[in-house]
Amino acid sequence: MSSSDKFPEEEQIIEKPDILYHGSIMKDLKVIEPKDHNYRDPHEGALIFAAPDLALATIFITKRHHSGYFNDVPFIVIDEHRESFIKKDKGGAVYVLSSENFKCDSKKGMQHKEWTCDIKVKPKEKIDYPSTLDAMLENGVQVYFVDNKTYEQVKSSDDGGLAILKDLKSENEERQLNYKTLP
Repeated sequence: MSSSDKFPEEEQIIEKPDILYHGSIMKDLKVIEPKDHNYRDPHEGALIFAAPDLALATIFITKRHHSGYFNDVPFIVIDEHRESFIKKDKGGAVYVLSSENFKCDSKKGMQHKEWTCDIKVKPKEKIDYPSTLDAMLENGVQVYFVDNKTYEQVKSSDDGGLAILKDLKSENEERQLNYKTLP
């Protein structure tokens, strides 16, 4: 008899934060509405995604990327040359939201780092960022610029890209700004 047969898996209790953060390239949102383009689970319908920490929310000010966290160290892998990204970087905003109508499904996406809501939400406040890259770096997100081949390898790797990223130098390390080693 395996240990899973003896003890049924307990549902992880996740403490709901008072506020959540929603990153967007749009700097003028008065109301945040659920969007249909849900990459986590196409059967969930339209949702608003939010994170319990500011660092993770800054990742979502940018579009094409692969992101997550390793031992609470947020990271982003950007499939673009650094100079090209910086040239197009127009920044965005992180909206502070009440967590009142948000839920967390610990079996999907980024588990306890990802909260969703299926109704419109009015932000409590907004944090403007003139540069997406600076927002991520300032908040401790480990930023990796890679070529397309490396990007696809990271996305398809069994360990979330950890082994590949450990061999790369992050933008944080280059600038000596909020650099954290991956586990």
